[in-house]
Amino acid sequence: MLYKVLLLAAVFLPMVSGAAILFLKLRSEKIRNIVTFTVSIVNLALVIGAMAAGYNESFVLYDTGFVLKISFAIDGMTRFFGLIVSVLWPFSLLYAYEYMEGEENKNSFFAFFMMTLGSVLGVSFAGDLFTMYVFYELITLFTFPLVMHERSKEAVSAGRKYLVYMLGGAGFALMGIIVVMNISGTVSFVEGGFLGTAISQYGDLIPFIFLVMFLGFGVKAAVMPFGKWLIYAAVAPTPVTALLHAVAVVKAGAFAVIRLIYYSFGTEPLRGTYAQYAAMGFCIFTILYGSYMAVRMPHIKKRLAYSTISNLSYVVFAACIMTPMGLYGSLSHFLVHALTKIALFFCIGAVMHVTGKTLISQIGGLGKKMKVIFTCFLVCSICLIGIPPFSGFLSKFNIIEAAIEEGSVYSYIGAGAIIVSAILTAIYLMTVAIKAFFPEGGVPCENYDEAHDPGIRMKTPIVLFSCVIFVLGLVWGHIEGFLIF
Repeated sequence: MLYKVLLLAAVFLPMVSGAAILFLKLRSEKIRNIVTFTVSIVNLALVIGAMAAGYNESFVLYDTGFVLKISFAIDGMTRFFGLIVSVLWPFSLLYAYEYMEGEENKNSFFAFFMMTLGSVLGVSFAGDLFTMYVFYELITLFTFPLVMHERSKEAVSAGRKYLVYMLGGAGFALMGIIVVMNISGTVSFVEGGFLGTAISQYGDLIPFIFLVMFLGFGVKAAVMPFGKWLIYAAVAPTPVTALLHAVAVVKAGAFAVIRLIYYSFGTEPLRGTYAQYAAMGFCIFTILYGSYMAVRMPHIKKRLAYSTISNLSYVVFAACIMTPMGLYGSLSHFLVHALTKIALFFCIGAVMHVTGKTLISQIGGLGKKMKVIFTCFLVCSICLIGIPPFSGFLSKFNIIEAAIEEGSVYSYIGAGAIIVSAILTAIYLMTVAIKAFFPEGGVPCENYDEAHDPGIRMKTPIVLFSCVIFVLGLVWGHIEGFLIF
């Protein structure tokens, strides 16, 4: 009983607190910050408590009397995704407090920021496809105002495009859920899949429905050609884009695909079918396309956005290998990318916040004035490139090993794509670092003398995540139990 209370509190407390901030219209910035940070810390404790009190437990919150229900579960995937979200959120808030100083509409910003936390945890704790879908759409509802936060013409246009992409993907996913529900009689997550005898009765239909749902959930995972929304959403404040890329939206999409493969359809009816190879093909294209576009992009934040498009397809591609090693590789890069990308976005956000510069051509010499920020940027870049002993090397190695072990042509092509992408990653990240530390012709950028590292609230998460990223590679053997379940 205790785990149920803790779990529900973890999901709904952030939503209630966010709604309270929105409707009470708090005037005191200090009180609002104390409330939001306290809720995020309490939420982390609730998540840990729920996992300790009811691991491998599940329950139904509301039953319609039909197949559809609202249910929650605590299992290995919940432990993995729920902890990542709960740990990163307080640090994102701390960063946002300083970043958003002087901005307007801060009440609505932090209200939807907190409600997004609840919806992401709802996806994590969902015990079935329908519940996951409900909270999956709540993520869209709560992040939509955050994308449009600046209320500029560009922000409003980005918000509309974001909504079109999200609702389009949701339509595909919902159609698949309805079909699966009717042919199987259940949508509850089961390790190995819940389709059971439906596989033999509807054998030809299963791969097609999977592909439809893969593309639907793949929109949030930024699988091309449905991932362009991530570039449009770069107009949002950096704390929002960091969450979109590292914790909330794209990770929820990747998480949903993993649930779809390993806990809904199961790997047996999909492995070796055209649906598996088509899904892998989409991922391979996205890996190469995202890296190539990142090299070409002069806007710093959009360059990182294309990097996310590429790296999220590492995660999804590994999941589509549909082997235990593939799942391990997928979760490995899921974790590494979450930590690395949030730190990279925080670094670039600090540069934009302090200097107002957004283009790579404008940052010459800033590495000498913003030493902490660009040192951390360099550390995170080396990790994402995949240079030993950093954890980024290990996560990519795990995916490539899984691909070679699986042995299909598509797996080999995917492994090759990851190697090519790693080279392109070195180009699009190291050029930024080199530009910052070694300005062209030795001439620093405009307003060079006014540049400086940001305050302690912005620096703390950046430095901490950069240290964790390095240490993670050294202690990788001790966290394997967190990734294998």
